Amino acid sequence: MKRWKRKLGRLLFVRRLLSPWFAAVYALVWYRFAKLCRYGGVRRNVPVLLACLLFFAGYLLAYWIELYLYRKNSAGQVIEELWLAGNRVRLPDGTEFDYQEIRWYRKKKHQIWLFLKGHRFLWLDTESFLKKNREYLEVMLTQSGVFATHFWRLPMAALLGIVTLWGALHVNQSAQPYNGKLSWVLQDFKHTRRVTLVHDNIYEDGLDGILTDIRSEVELPEKLYLINSFNLHFAADGTVLTLDTFVKGYDREKEIGGTYLISYNRSQSRKIEIYVNSWEGPPAEDPEENRVKDLTPLLAGMGVIPLEDTVAEWDQEVYGILYYGERSWYSTEGIRYIGPDGTVTLPDRMGTDAIEGPSISVFCPEDESITPVRYLYHGTL
Repeated sequence: MKRWKRKLGRLLFVRRLLSPWFAAVYALVWYRFAKLCRYGGVRRNVPVLLACLLFFAGYLLAYWIELYLYRKNSAGQVIEELWLAGNRVRLPDGTEFDYQEIRWYRKKKHQIWLFLKGHRFLWLDTESFLKKNREYLEVMLTQSGVFATHFWRLPMAALLGIVTLWGALHVNQSAQPYNGKLSWVLQDFKHTRRVTLVHDNIYEDGLDGILTDIRSEVELPEKLYLINSFNLHFAADGTVLTLDTFVKGYDREKEIGGTYLISYNRSQSRKIEIYVNSWEGPPAEDPEENRVKDLTPLLAGMGVIPLEDTVAEWDQEVYGILYYGERSWYSTEGIRYIGPDGTVTLPDRMGTDAIEGPSISVFCPEDESITPVRYLYHGTL
């Protein structure tokens, strides 16, 4: 009985799988999915793909219903003999049928599987049939018509194979770096980390709080250097609004280096986005560049700068912190020296030499007429 049920289910499933309707929708799915992977276009392609998924779900439901009906209306046994009753065939249980009742059939050597009207399934083992009964059954099958043989199953199988190969090749091509939308999605999945900014008040938590949140998700090296700049905007109450920086670092013990593109926009998300690109082996170091771009003065300076007092007199809604590393200044306007203990001093009158040092600028992004205060950190690092 189990063998009979498995055979019935397999035959019905293959018939539906090799249906022209299924093949057409299957080809449409691969076509739309390949376009989505190559060019994107979620609004154009995803609704079509969802409609195709609904079709497949209904198709599967129809298969289960059909399978249930065939099991319910069939004897559930292999028939090893039958008899002729005029122009009809009589089965051991007394029921009869003729070729007009055959919807479709399969044949393999002496095994014949008949699917009759009324959702009846017959498994005939003709090896023990009388010769005349076997010959009559063969004639009956030929009279049932060419469509009963499901002759298109081999072309459909070939078509499904070709469509699958075509789709897989196009999707694989789109997954190659810089060759399609899918490649960028994979790059983002592989390299991008996101972490919620918990320490989001620059007055209370400083930069150390932000780095603590980042390190909870990304293993940052202890020593970091700027690649471009550090730019942070915050509200009057100290809430961090945006953060953009690109840094690099190297762990000498593990001989692993990496670059870290860090961005945050509170209006869009409460998560910091970190794009990580790691490498193994010694870095191509430039000692002078690393000294100039060292992030350590920024972290140390931000721990002692009287930030809240500095911006209090400006009466703005948004303030900023900008750091490029060591810079040269040819004017004393806005310049402040700050030591590791937080002592702030003013520079002497401008001489012939430029004022140089790691510069932390506190400024007003929305009002350029306000002169920024530039803190030059003069601590021991």
